[in-house]
Amino acid sequence: MSRLYSTEITRNTGLTQEASILSCNYSNAVNTFKGNSVLISDRIENQEFKHFLQLKDKWKSETLYYSSSSQIFNNSAYREIIALGSKTIPWIIRELKKTNDHWFYALKKISGENPINPDHYGIITKMKEDWIEWAQKNNY
Repeated sequence: MSRLYSTEITRNTGLTQEASILSCNYSNAVNTFKGNSVLISDRIENQEFKHFLQLKDKWKSETLYYSSSSQIFNNSAYREIIALGSKTIPWIIRELKKTNDHWFYALKKISGENPINPDHYGIITKMKEDWIEWAQKNNY
């Protein structure tokens, strides 16, 4: 059995020095070209979208049987979606078009706006229409 002495250098299992250098160089390249490269921007956006979908699924499963809006909106996954910021607006609008999920609070918090006509409060289909119309006017 091999014994490790205090003078020996250890590295992560399965990660050679070359792999470590490649990983570091890749990270540096991504950070350098983020926003300037279509390929890198698309890859980052795809990763962020996947993260959004994971959070959405977590939120929905954890709040499935909640009737309290404060419990639904205070869920950690929902709050994390809000924290992702304005890049989530097109994704939330896409979800809003497909479902009756409670995205109104998140949209209001992220955008700082509330386009819902007061006469439409409580009428989910009308509230959705108001947000979808707002998204179209604002190029989302």
